[in-house]
Amino acid sequence: MLKSSFSCLILLLLIFILVVPGFAQTRVGKLGVGVDGSTQYILGAGSVTTSPAIGYGLNMSYSILNGLSLRSKFAVNQLSWTNSLSKTSTTDMMSLNFYLSIDLMPNSSFNIFLLGGGGGVFYDPKNENGSRAAYISSFDMNYIGGLGADIFLSEFWSVTLMGEYVLTNSQYYNGPRNSGNDSFARGSIQIRYYFFDQSFISKLFEAEHERSKRK
Repeated sequence: MLKSSFSCLILLLLIFILVVPGFAQTRVGKLGVGVDGSTQYILGAGSVTTSPAIGYGLNMSYSILNGLSLRSKFAVNQLSWTNSLSKTSTTDMMSLNFYLSIDLMPNSSFNIFLLGGGGGVFYDPKNENGSRAAYISSFDMNYIGGLGADIFLSEFWSVTLMGEYVLTNSQYYNGPRNSGNDSFARGSIQIRYYFFDQSFISKLFEAEHERSKRK
């Protein structure tokens, strides 16, 4: 019994080091959590000049079906803009977003995906001069579409590059200058660590058990 358990541990260690990196994929039931860094840029800014601003947060990915994943992100972001009086202002945001992604290469260590979703945002709405628009609700809903790529370094770690187009329900992210609601582009880099589904671990031990019986 002790010898069998020790053999299982050796098998798992070998898979971690040698075997597993060659089979990285968005397998069903695989859960990943990690950190996120981003930059945002206002689109169609009207009479103001925009510049990139940074953000950070946490992210999650869960594979529902082969080729379909649920993703989410909690982020603290900023938008930066300069009005006609050359005053630079920033709009602070805190958002929780949920996405469904179509994984085009789910069994590959390089997975391209398309995504769509939305989320709730708390932000500081701004007037034309950059002051706080106190009469405007600080809560908004965003709608998001985009694409990205998961680069699996191993079964346990991935780097994700993601580009998003974000449509808001407000004209007050950079002052009420636009004829329509504000929108912005967001680029993110994410680093995730993955947890195994229970069936994966069970299959490892079953394979070792069958192997030991054949000896």
